[in-house]
Amino acid sequence: MKIVFHPMFLEHKMPGHPENPNRFSLLDLSRYEKPEPRLDLIEKTHSREYIEKVKSMKTGWLDPDTYVCEKTWEASLLAVGAAWKAYEIRGFALVRPPGHHATRNRGMGFCIFNNIASVALELARQGKKIAILDLDAHHGNGTQDLVIGNRNIIYFSTHQSPGYPGTGLESKENCFNFPIPPGSGDDEFFKAWDKFEPVLRRFDPDVIGLSLGFDSYEKDYGWLTFLRFSLKPFETVLSLGENYHVFGVLEGGYNPESIKDGLDLIRSVGP
Repeated sequence: MKIVFHPMFLEHKMPGHPENPNRFSLLDLSRYEKPEPRLDLIEKTHSREYIEKVKSMKTGWLDPDTYVCEKTWEASLLAVGAAWKAYEIRGFALVRPPGHHATRNRGMGFCIFNNIASVALELARQGKKIAILDLDAHHGNGTQDLVIGNRNIIYFSTHQSPGYPGTGLESKENCFNFPIPPGSGDDEFFKAWDKFEPVLRRFDPDVIGLSLGFDSYEKDYGWLTFLRFSLKPFETVLSLGENYHVFGVLEGGYNPESIKDGLDLIRSVGP
């Protein structure tokens, strides 16, 4: 998979915050595809009031976890653009800030705009069928809120429960949630996957979007999650690219080593 990245992603930062540029400190970023900003997709996904709020803030907090700095607006527009570029080239968008907690009217959980949902909703408007597979340690409440009830989209999530943000306790309509307890590893993921895979095959999507958070990976920081996945769950969803149009977008993952391992795996897939 080709990597989509922009140096502006490193300018979104707040001293002492876990979602910071150091996440990428072990990465070789000498080769990547550059995105263009996509305000148009954001405007179709988020409310005007919320967009104007983010744009007008120079620095501050959207909630106790989610900061805005002078470069957040530009980085966020490019993050959505990177997700779209990743779709176009079947690549992986190495973005900051992440997106899957962002709802139509609210940024939360380190997320400003919902990168993967913005792409999925646009593809659905074009008549394509999209499956979003979310492997972050936390439930993508924002993604679910934005796509629920859309007949052209299905959403799958494994996530720790109890845990932030406290959603995703059951499946609803086109959203298939598999909460798993702290201490879970690959076995619990594959039990969920075995239940969901027939749904995916029947849906037969035109596109699969991977919402990959490496905070569920065993090398990531334990204070954010107690899940202990190896790379096998990530390999499983990446292997879908053999039969489907697959692209990916980064969500969580806060230990630089876990991001490096994840990116090495992603780069090993496809052209």
